[in-house]
Amino acid sequence: MRCVSYTRTTSCKRKNSIPSDIIQQQNRHIQDYIQSHGWKLVAKYSDRKKDDNENAAFESMTLDGINRNFDIVIVDSLDRCGKYISCAEDVLVKTFFPAGLHFAVVQDDFCSIGKSREDIEEYFKKEKTEILVSSMRENTVREQIEGYYTVHDEKYGYILSEDRKELLVEEEAANIVREIFQMVLDEIPVKKIADIMNERGIESPVVHNARVGHKHWPDYDSKWSEGSVRRILSCTAYDGYWKKMINGELCTVQITPILEQGVFEKVTKLINSRTTTKNAAGGKPGPFVKKIIDAETGKPLYLRNFRSGESAFVFDPKINALPKSKRTFIKLEDVTQTVKNAIRLEMDIAEKMQCYLETEKAQQLLQREIQQYSEKAWMIFREMEQEEKDRIPLYESFRDKKIGESEYQEKKEEIQNQLQMYEMDFQNLMDRLENVKKAYSKENEWLKTFQRVEIPEELELQHVKKWVEKIVVSDFREVHVYLTMQKWKNYFPDEWLEG
Repeated sequence: MRCVSYTRTTSCKRKNSIPSDIIQQQNRHIQDYIQSHGWKLVAKYSDRKKDDNENAAFESMTLDGINRNFDIVIVDSLDRCGKYISCAEDVLVKTFFPAGLHFAVVQDDFCSIGKSREDIEEYFKKEKTEILVSSMRENTVREQIEGYYTVHDEKYGYILSEDRKELLVEEEAANIVREIFQMVLDEIPVKKIADIMNERGIESPVVHNARVGHKHWPDYDSKWSEGSVRRILSCTAYDGYWKKMINGELCTVQITPILEQGVFEKVTKLINSRTTTKNAAGGKPGPFVKKIIDAETGKPLYLRNFRSGESAFVFDPKINALPKSKRTFIKLEDVTQTVKNAIRLEMDIAEKMQCYLETEKAQQLLQREIQQYSEKAWMIFREMEQEEKDRIPLYESFRDKKIGESEYQEKKEEIQNQLQMYEMDFQNLMDRLENVKKAYSKENEWLKTFQRVEIPEELELQHVKKWVEKIVVSDFREVHVYLTMQKWKNYFPDEWLEG
């Protein structure tokens, strides 16, 4: 078997730096691979310049292959096989393979010998998707580091500048923000503020951002709610900064404030003072405060510690004695025991799942999931690629005066909006993929939360907060416990959880 090698300094993957010995590294990997197969190296081709467009050796290798000067070409990785992965595909798959010439990629331990055309096309499809995802992620990180904002950074009261270097104050919404903070200082309850906004017909933040912002939104008809007001009241951007993840690090980003200095701090203290839990009438609120509700009415149940020494959950927080009817209360000890049993059972399941994740079957399922996400990502990329191509004939029509400027600008904006939609879909897809990978690792939040530990005899607030989402009591008899972190548990097949 007559083998040749191809090496390259630059990569089609974006990289901040190139190792000084990158060619030597590739040669060493390729030589080890050839020796392990008992083949003979007859020639080397290498594009050594630090120039992305350098391709002389690649073209020479292509010509020699067409002339049958070798039987197989060995490369260390596909990202260093020509200027782009599409170049590698054109030569290796579409030119060499049909002519009976083979190729091998050392890092992936992939060799075309004995493979079908479908096998090779599937391999390239997977590699192209991974390179695309890597490139887009690196591009996003680079832009973040260079200080660029995206449409996802736009907040109520701010709008993205044309060069994406700033978030500019958008006065229409900024005036509403200032008014909301002033209402809180005037002792108006948060829920009442939401009602006032709706009564006055003020656009909710979602509707307003859909109208004036750069981010593409579906048609919304949402209203102001207590939650939307509280999100505004907790947004530090209005005070001149906010926390943002940049390249895996939590950074403080400075921004033009909307509020006068000191207003945000005053409002925050005022809200915190209003929400302090006070339950002097019933003694200590207990570990299940704000967690336990009645199934039929959805209303909260209150813990009462009676002078008799008994503790029970009831509807009325002001009663002074345990009710005579058992249909109007449930004892604290009964709720506590049910909660403990639910937590122990969840720890059993989590322990079993931890063992499952170490099996080959689990890793195979994970790889199938990754492959499905990769295919979806590739489909989005192809759609984006087509939209980008549509820009060229549109511009040519405008240049040749076949369409006017207004029509050109309108269609150009349509293409840009569509690209933003694809960008959002791609980012959401990548976020879900990261969650899948996390779910099948030791970083799974459910596995970490329900790792086997000794459950304390007396549950305290921090224990309930860690393990319990809510407790629903039916007819003061049945207790249904809903535990935390179930999102991370739901990535696993039902049969694994039940088996």
